[in-house]
Amino acid sequence: MAQENYIGINGLVTQELDEILTSLVTQFRSIYGQDINLEQNSPDGQWLNILAQEKKDILDLFTSYYNNLDPDRVVGIPQQILYKLNGLTINAYTYSYVYVTVNVSEDVTLQGLDDNIESADGTGYTVRDTNGNRWILTETQELSAGSYTLNFRSAELGAITTLANTVNIMETVLKGVTSVNNPAANYITGNQGETSAQFRQRRNRAMAVPSQGFEESLQSQMLNLPNVTQCKVYNNREDTTEDDIPPHTTWVIVEGGSSDDIGRVIYNNLPPGIPMKGNQSVEITKQNGDIETVYYDLPLAVPLYIRATIQSFDVAPDEDYIKSQLASALDYEIGQMAETANITTQLKEILSTGATAYNVEVSADNMTWAEYLTPTGLNEFWSVAADNITLTVA
Repeated sequence: MAQENYIGINGLVTQELDEILTSLVTQFRSIYGQDINLEQNSPDGQWLNILAQEKKDILDLFTSYYNNLDPDRVVGIPQQILYKLNGLTINAYTYSYVYVTVNVSEDVTLQGLDDNIESADGTGYTVRDTNGNRWILTETQELSAGSYTLNFRSAELGAITTLANTVNIMETVLKGVTSVNNPAANYITGNQGETSAQFRQRRNRAMAVPSQGFEESLQSQMLNLPNVTQCKVYNNREDTTEDDIPPHTTWVIVEGGSSDDIGRVIYNNLPPGIPMKGNQSVEITKQNGDIETVYYDLPLAVPLYIRATIQSFDVAPDEDYIKSQLASALDYEIGQMAETANITTQLKEILSTGATAYNVEVSADNMTWAEYLTPTGLNEFWSVAADNITLTVA
């Protein structure tokens, strides 16, 4: 006799409603005879259906309870409770983040959100983009004359986006700050949080961290930090400088996140005595009170130039709209190649059936064109601005 309810490879398996009803019918007829009337419109038939539904409801309750104990199947509030045992919380509404280059002519202090970085009431040095979106400095900075790339958080929760070279309005006016500008679009776009499936995938990545080498483990842990969107870890094991990395040196490149969190992850993973490359420094306090300085770098946005020919089948295309949509769709990671095949696909989706794109090319200097390009530096990624896209309508 086949098992009716059992725990298998796919979890708790229970009877379906029609299976329960068939089993009850067989048992009732064995007791009361084969001529018993169990049609749905008969009293006995209706009573039988009620019993079957009650059993099905109880089995479904057991299935739900069992799944809530299984990290690979749990969903909803029980999932959030269970995953707290792994030190993970589901991502809810989040802020958007952008890097802004601040040019300073003299010593100046810029107040940041600091401990209020997740607070909607936090205040600090504020800039605006041309669409009126407000961006607040995340960490207080003591600056001297020079140019600095700083991290800014959107004042509002949600999907706040901005294009490159649009954050150039100083809402907070301070003597010594001469200009501001964002070299690339916002690197984090806030959202409404994770689905149960996305939360499960993030937990599975976190659980795989201890089984990896220190480079992979460091990168995985970094990507699990709040607001970190990209991370690359390079390790030069040679006795000579390779790709601008000194001998036996580790180079960590991180986009987003808190500098304290980043420094702690690097310190926890990097073996003792390994030199570090980077212009960003974080002081980590050891358990014995000693101070260890950790170094890393921010990724460098490099402008990518794009040109294409548009063949219109209907009305004249809106070039400004196409450029802005394409710039928003192309989101390159550190070291990722820019391929014209992908750009052509994006253009096809934007143009739909009204037009087509061909002769698509990319360039790093707006002079030499190619079908694909890879960033020169290991810390670079392509940044696409609408102003750097040229369209020719045929």
